[in-house]
Amino acid sequence: MSGTTGELGERFTRFAERECARVSPLYEALARAVAADPDLLALGARARPGQPAPNMLFAAVHFLLLGAAPGDPLARFYPDLTERPSPPEAAVPAFRAFCLRHEGAIAAILGTRVVSTNEVLRAACLLPAFAEVARLAGRPLHLIEVGASAGLLLLFDRYRYDYGQAGVIGNREAPLTLVCDVRGARELPLLERLPAVASRRGIDPYPLNPADPQDAAWLRALLWPEQEERAARLERALAVARADPPPMIAGEAIARLPAMLQALPRDGAPCVVHTFTLNQFSETARAAFDVLLHAAGRGRPVWRIGLEWGGGAAPELRLTAYDGAEVRETTLARSLVSVHDSHLRAEKNGPPLEWRRTAE
Repeated sequence: MSGTTGELGERFTRFAERECARVSPLYEALARAVAADPDLLALGARARPGQPAPNMLFAAVHFLLLGAAPGDPLARFYPDLTERPSPPEAAVPAFRAFCLRHEGAIAAILGTRVVSTNEVLRAACLLPAFAEVARLAGRPLHLIEVGASAGLLLLFDRYRYDYGQAGVIGNREAPLTLVCDVRGARELPLLERLPAVASRRGIDPYPLNPADPQDAAWLRALLWPEQEERAARLERALAVARADPPPMIAGEAIARLPAMLQALPRDGAPCVVHTFTLNQFSETARAAFDVLLHAAGRGRPVWRIGLEWGGGAAPELRLTAYDGAEVRETTLARSLVSVHDSHLRAEKNGPPLEWRRTAE
């Protein structure tokens, strides 16, 4: 359960004001209505502990509209489900009726699913770091992604990238091109070809299978109704993943990662990747994560790439090398537009990435 009714109402209000404003008019209107509705708050409270109730409730309804209840009158308010959506402020009665009519199905989704978005556009921010590791290590990458969801970022070498003035890299025939506008483009360390990958694996407490229609539909449902460009990008990435899904390990990173690193062949560079994942770790877990990478680096160099919120207002791309007793950390870039879950905005030129490369 997700807190008391009063606390949950405040959470929906904050969600409307801080996350939905100017991004999703529909979810803003619905969140404000849910905040004042005891019945809908009681339903939202059935999300699993630690899960954001607003995201979960709206995704559960979206999931049903995309699948089991596609013709419901509520669908006419969703921009991704109808060509001419009705005004968002008029959606509240239909939303309330839908939730009460499908209460059992929604509760079942809330009790079994978690927020597990997999924004493939983050790969455009990660690629310069992959290229840097490949250059420094001189070997193919052994990729392990922590919090991998469906593993779409592990398949970064299957996509094409357009960095504007910094150049285009990847197969011309790739089914998906990711666009990223770079500031400081002349310093961007792109190779002539995409870095080679020796192996790839993902770790996630609740991994998703891109070949499973229900898992794929859940990823789609987590996107907001106005994010049609993002939905199209997801569909193309899922098609790539279904052709050759990366191996996924269910479990917590702290428990699983040491053995995975130990088992890697010596023919490549171990590279641990995480994007907007550490915010879900406790302070103790973050410290333990760093300690285990220190330990792994004593036997061979281990690289860590993180795209996370730093001390400033923008997410930072950091590269850390664990090599014996030495640890070298570099802030490579910061993302000027967040590619973090619901906050991702459809920008014509992709997410601006400011290349910084500051050793620390």
